[in-house]
Amino acid sequence: MRLDARVKTELSAFVSPHKGEMERVANVVELSLSGLLFDGWATKTPGTFRLRLPLQENDDICLYGDIVRINSSQSAMQFYVPERETTAKLWQFIRDRITYRDTCPYCDNLIKSDLDYCQRCGWYLNFKDANYLDKHFNETMLHRIMGRMDDLNAEQRHRVLNLIDRELLAVKDSCIDEHFVGASEKMLEVFSKIRKVASSENHALILGESGTGKELTAKTIHELSRRKGRPFIAVNCAGIPETLLETKLFGYEKGALTREKGNFEAVRGGTVFLDEIGEMPLSLQARLTRVLEEGMIERLGGKEGIKVNVRVMASSSRMLEQEVDAGRFRSDLYRRINAFAITLPPLRDRGEDKIIVAKYYLRRLCMADGVSKRFSEMAIKAMKSYSWPGNIQELINKIRRAIVISESDTITPIDLSLKVPIMENMASLRETKASIEKQKLMEILELTSHNISRASVLLGVSRPTIYNLIKKYGIGSTET
Repeated sequence: MRLDARVKTELSAFVSPHKGEMERVANVVELSLSGLLFDGWATKTPGTFRLRLPLQENDDICLYGDIVRINSSQSAMQFYVPERETTAKLWQFIRDRITYRDTCPYCDNLIKSDLDYCQRCGWYLNFKDANYLDKHFNETMLHRIMGRMDDLNAEQRHRVLNLIDRELLAVKDSCIDEHFVGASEKMLEVFSKIRKVASSENHALILGESGTGKELTAKTIHELSRRKGRPFIAVNCAGIPETLLETKLFGYEKGALTREKGNFEAVRGGTVFLDEIGEMPLSLQARLTRVLEEGMIERLGGKEGIKVNVRVMASSSRMLEQEVDAGRFRSDLYRRINAFAITLPPLRDRGEDKIIVAKYYLRRLCMADGVSKRFSEMAIKAMKSYSWPGNIQELINKIRRAIVISESDTITPIDLSLKVPIMENMASLRETKASIEKQKLMEILELTSHNISRASVLLGVSRPTIYNLIKKYGIGSTET
């Protein structure tokens, strides 16, 4: 069974083993989206080949692929997956040449002309459908991935899974900080748990230190669940006084005319996220337990129970089991919200993720500010050795600050407010010296309001030296 329709053709192709080398003409006798068959052309040199196909006059497409089979007179090439626009052009050429409607172009099975699907292989056969290509790729995606798995090592498979997870878990229309990034095993485990709990209606408990992304995790679960499209309301249990928190969650009534809905009513089939639930007073914990057990609330001042449809997710940076043992958290509430738990690892335990995340946010934040910056070698070493007590949020804040205060296109440890790590070689020593020199010069220029004469006196160097250093480090100056 083939994954792509194959047609016979007579088409001249231009093949070159490497970019810039002379092209050789080859005759294509069979063509599909995933490969072709040459007649009368073969090569003894392995490697990746560049292929130029003139499908229409003045409209060539370029493809890359490997020679996978050679016999005495013919050779087969398997393509690397081309860009979407190239795939569309290639498909149009193939579709227009599918002339046999009595047999399936994928498995050669006899088919009835009124059927949209082959009875043997099950592939979609309505080639007139404008969305045919997208539907076909959706149907065959798993087969395509499995066909490539044997060629990937463990590390490559790890990266593929991470790429898929990042694409699935990116929250659409989110702010610049709301993206999952990482390739560590601990984060891949988190991604897997998010997918599992999102497909259920279970309440969820998200644990982790401050700044690890607990609210983002809850929001992503909501966006991937059946409740997507309904409201998502986040409530900070630690930052709201008890009476106000009670009103905010449950609403209130004062007589027959004054009624205010709380979050549990207002969410209307959506999700309420209770951030730092360990800070919730015991009196409110009892009322919350009723919401989870019965789906009922009672407004403050009200006398009747009100049915609500809400999914509750909660987070805590405390060890709730210890809070239960200490009598500060209800054991029945803990059992309810702990139906499915996700623990987010601190940034210090995520290995190379520190640099992956840092580079990702540097790129995103630079794009937002319309600037171009990069980390110096010493900055990367400093970030690796730092413990990041504030986790992802601290990293983002330091990068934001560094983009603003850095006077050149290179961000140093000083720009990040990080200590310079121990030197490993002379290159590191020179970089550190330059970083300290730049910082000292900036401080003196700020102290003297950029008066070059006064700065030269304080530093004990000549005015030309000051000008040279300003030029060297890309520091703006205005002499007063």
